[in-house]
Amino acid sequence: MAVVAIKSFGGIAPKIPPRYLKDNQAQTALNCPVFAGSIQPIQDVGSSLLTLEKSGTIKTIYRYGQDNVSDTQHWFHWPAEVNVCRSQIAGDTSEWTFFTGDGAPKATHSGIALSGTNYPAASRPLGLPSPPTAASAVVSGAVDDTETVETRVYTYTFVNKEAGREIESAPAPASTSVDVRTTQTVTLSNFAPVPGSGYIVTHRRIYRSTSGVFLLVDEIPVAQGSFPDNVDPDDLAEEIPSLYWAEPPAALQGLINLPNGMMAGFVGRDLYFCEPYRPHAWPENYIQTIDYPIVGLGRMDTTLAVLTTGNPYFVQGSHPSVTAVVKSDLEQACVSKESIVSFGGGVIYAAPDGLMLLSPGGSKIITDQYFSFKQWQAYFKPETIHAYQQDNQYIAFFDNGTTQGGFIYDITSRQFILHDMYATAGFQDLQRDKLFLTFADKSLKVWQEGSAKSYIWRSKKFTMPHDMSFACAQLEAEAYPMTMKFYADGTLVHTQTVQSRDPFRLPAKRGRDWEVQVEGSIEVFSIAMAHSMSELANA
Repeated sequence: MAVVAIKSFGGIAPKIPPRYLKDNQAQTALNCPVFAGSIQPIQDVGSSLLTLEKSGTIKTIYRYGQDNVSDTQHWFHWPAEVNVCRSQIAGDTSEWTFFTGDGAPKATHSGIALSGTNYPAASRPLGLPSPPTAASAVVSGAVDDTETVETRVYTYTFVNKEAGREIESAPAPASTSVDVRTTQTVTLSNFAPVPGSGYIVTHRRIYRSTSGVFLLVDEIPVAQGSFPDNVDPDDLAEEIPSLYWAEPPAALQGLINLPNGMMAGFVGRDLYFCEPYRPHAWPENYIQTIDYPIVGLGRMDTTLAVLTTGNPYFVQGSHPSVTAVVKSDLEQACVSKESIVSFGGGVIYAAPDGLMLLSPGGSKIITDQYFSFKQWQAYFKPETIHAYQQDNQYIAFFDNGTTQGGFIYDITSRQFILHDMYATAGFQDLQRDKLFLTFADKSLKVWQEGSAKSYIWRSKKFTMPHDMSFACAQLEAEAYPMTMKFYADGTLVHTQTVQSRDPFRLPAKRGRDWEVQVEGSIEVFSIAMAHSMSELANA
């Protein structure tokens, strides 16, 4: 006689016909993480911590004040897809933070970010433009024809010294050359004015050429309109560091931190890198051009993953000047920048065919065994997916035009379930070990900090050799009551409120295809159906 016993539970796999599912797999697994084998209820989000202030649908949140332990302070938020990076500047006590996606690339720090409301309250442009015009160089002093003549060319840079950080621009065009004798002075003037549009300039640095190299002469306050150069050649300082620097392009997006003080971003098909530990400087000779338009960036260990509208790419290198770009052999485009999640050993993102995993050990579609192309597209509309990592799980949200909800892919167990919550943005706070979410009403809540949600888990279709009935069933759970539903040939034939782990009788109903459904908010360990109590005892 047939006995149905389920002692370990799995997630969904809609690609597989219900009768061909494994005995522990589900047709429905809603709000029930099965990653440890039992059916467990997902916890709802916690109570609202605060309401965010900006208008529009909030699409990005970021907790500023990373050195403080707080759930409520200080939440940057935007009604746009913004990428945020904390600085890798040595000795930074002002928590300089950089972001793209909110207009041109920007920078902020504790002195201005928290100066008002709607954090960040204020910001600066991330870079600093070079002076557009050359300085005038005029030689003065008595001429002694016995002295050696030196031919000089001058340039200068803008400098901003703010909140413990120094930013230097690329140099101005070179001055006209001047012939100078030892006892003469060269006076520089007609410096370009300070740029507007939020740029801050506090100083200018003066450089002069010696043997084809620009060396530092002096640094002057920006308010000083002229500079007399009578510095001895032996007293010149370091070579200009910013000769090939450039401010980041206004359209830069996808900002991401990398090892060794690097940051990366992109515009179209061009991949940009900053000068290490100089987040304001983006030299053009570091640009790498990819075959396809770039959608977003991820990071695995020391490797940068570049996700495009075509193949993904791997970029490796300890310095932007020596990066190597390797094209993946898997032709899987990224359809949503916000779906990109970086784990320690890989990057997961939404592709047209399913969830794509990039890793050094091999890349693959990790949901290929669960969803066909049509199912993946219809269930989730993958271009709407935005996702986050928590507890080694890929936690996603989607809006397919009919349903707003989400799913969880557990990397360890490789199980896939659905949930019925929909957030508009999220932030994984490593210090707090929490996933913070915001919703349509702009409330900020913590994932899995509320009460247990009601779940539904529905078994595979157990197909018998012929029509038959089951006489009894049993459900082992952590507590009771629980609800079980029994289906024969697709029709609901019995609903049972289970009060204990004791076996219970089933009505005399016949069918060939049997399914069982469990509903509740309590952990379940096993389910069994049999033709007799003795068979059930041995299940």
